[in-house]
Amino acid sequence: MIFVYPYKSNGSDYLITNSIKSVLKHYPESEIVVIGSELEGFKHIPFKDSNIIRGANVTAKMLHAATLFDEFIYMNDDFFINERFDFDIVSASYENLERKEGKASIAWNQAVDNTKHFLEHNRRPIRSYECHQPVKFNSEKLIQTMSRINWKKHDHFIKSLYFNLNPQIKVKPIDNVKLITPNIKKANLYLSMFGCLSVGNGFLNDATRKLIKTLI
Repeated sequence: MIFVYPYKSNGSDYLITNSIKSVLKHYPESEIVVIGSELEGFKHIPFKDSNIIRGANVTAKMLHAATLFDEFIYMNDDFFINERFDFDIVSASYENLERKEGKASIAWNQAVDNTKHFLEHNRRPIRSYECHQPVKFNSEKLIQTMSRINWKKHDHFIKSLYFNLNPQIKVKPIDNVKLITPNIKKANLYLSMFGCLSVGNGFLNDATRKLIKTLI
């Protein structure tokens, strides 16, 4: 499998380096591709951000990857996986896309509005696939999907657009597996139940770094 990381370095490569190690531990024959900022030791595809909207820059990198590979796994630099994660089953939220007033950023809520409006206009489901989990993209379908959308100037959710417009046979409900504060108990629960975990910088301390070591 090909794992593609859209990446913009913030000065520390700790999370993405260990994320990649978790992939290679369980899928040692995989190809790792980093698009955007360079990461020493891994295949790098230079890509300059040209959009004001952060999510649009990620989508641009994914569409570039779609011109290079028939299919690939979309990874973020803070995703970790173990042997329980199944890339042939799409992980989705238990809930539909809904705004989170006071709990999410303005950009996140705008992405909800724009994505939901497009899906409803096209009479498609509005299920949320924004659980901070890896997903497998078919490149031809991804290009066709995003060609229908003015994604460069509007916040949007590429995963929710793709999977609601391209229904999958196997869908598994999943919690939002992003942890932004140290919580080893919940991290182990997510890894046991879903085989994946996403972490923010606030998650990291001595104890959680030891947990990450067990994943790589």
